[in-house]
Amino acid sequence: MAVELKEPKDFLYERKGPWPQPCPEHPFGESAGVIHVPFSEMIDWWLHVGSRYMTTLLYTPVAYIRGLLNPGLAEVSDHEFTEMLTNSMLAKFVKNVFDSKDREIFGDILHSEHIWICDFEPVIVVKTFKGIYASATKTLLRKTGQKFSVIQIYVDETKSHFTPGDGDGWELAKYYVLQGGALCSTLVVHPLLHFPMDAVNAITKTALPKDNIIFQLLYPHLRFTLYLEKAVLTFKTSLLMSKWWMPYAPYPGPYEGLRDLLVEGYEGIDHNFSYPPFKYQFEPEYIEGKYGEFHQAYFPVFRKFATNVLVDLTETEVFYITKWADYASTWVPGFPKGVELIRDRELLISTVAYFLFDVSVGHTVDHYNFGNMDIRKIPMRLRQAPPKKGEKITLDRKKLTKFWDFGKYEMARRLFFSETTKTRLIDTVYNFGKRNDKLQKYVVEFKNELRAVDKKLAADNAQFTPIDDIAASIQF
Repeated sequence: MAVELKEPKDFLYERKGPWPQPCPEHPFGESAGVIHVPFSEMIDWWLHVGSRYMTTLLYTPVAYIRGLLNPGLAEVSDHEFTEMLTNSMLAKFVKNVFDSKDREIFGDILHSEHIWICDFEPVIVVKTFKGIYASATKTLLRKTGQKFSVIQIYVDETKSHFTPGDGDGWELAKYYVLQGGALCSTLVVHPLLHFPMDAVNAITKTALPKDNIIFQLLYPHLRFTLYLEKAVLTFKTSLLMSKWWMPYAPYPGPYEGLRDLLVEGYEGIDHNFSYPPFKYQFEPEYIEGKYGEFHQAYFPVFRKFATNVLVDLTETEVFYITKWADYASTWVPGFPKGVELIRDRELLISTVAYFLFDVSVGHTVDHYNFGNMDIRKIPMRLRQAPPKKGEKITLDRKKLTKFWDFGKYEMARRLFFSETTKTRLIDTVYNFGKRNDKLQKYVVEFKNELRAVDKKLAADNAQFTPIDDIAASIQF
């Protein structure tokens, strides 16, 4: 059967749809952006997502009053500190690989067994406002059985090491670690779930015919995303702009240093094994502990679903999938070429399954988890200079932040950080056209298996977000 070349009417936007381009702000340091978004998608976003931002802004006075009533930061015990690093989104940073800089800083202790590191080196690029401080940190943990304990913190700004017996110096160092966790979570690692996928989103809508099985499988997971990403990356009112007058801009410094954190995440840090350059993945990255267990439990369900759907491809579908992959591989590092996907069915399945996983489960769980953290325990801003070993340090938690620091952070949490699902993964409707009768049974099976995983994770105390709150696409 020959390849059927499709006409413009066979495509969602008649081949005139969105397309990636070098990101205007950082064309050589960030993933490709999609700046020219169809008008219909803009309207859809404003009606269902942007309108929520506008109404949420009415909460601003309440957030600032709450800051007045809850001054400063709350105490974080050593046990809670360890749990925050190892049993939350921050577990993404807990590694058991060490680079030359780690060995220079910590020396022989790294030769001991069961030593792990939580590295927030990217914070070095952050520039701070007057009276506000930030510092890169590296934290060593010891793993005994399945339990971790924090044994040492290195504060880069003062070149100081602290251990649990160091009183207020240790307590202040913990806040600097958690500040690094907040910055690196929201601006270094999590953006890798967002922005590199925009090119795949745009190319799918523009380069694949509507009757192509890849289009039919991915399209329900592409809604709201492109205009959301454009708003984050280019709007003058984006929280990345970090202007003093923004009631929702919680970061410790101005735009320039914050944008550099996105570059650190995408380009990686040459000497640092914890921050490799971005490459498209074909399965979730290994994460130590229950947060990783959550990810690993869901991915096989997506892979099985993709396996069941991607069958009996026509020559025409293969032709356009090849072009789709070639286009995507130009803009997304590590994305397979078309010939690779067609020669290797397992690679095709993994490529599609990971995209589905990323924009739904992988993305939502980060927001749900970080959005539910206590913002008085994982600060964005600190108003006491980093501790220096050997100097007298007096810690007054009430003075570590101002009430407006809390207000800005609380508004950012409500507007951007928390999960605010509009379309749910579990409700996703797929239209497989001529294959509908054959494939809808696999949709039912897919959703039943998602619920089964959710139930098991809840029983194992690893349900970091309920299945009913997982979004179908990147929409917050």
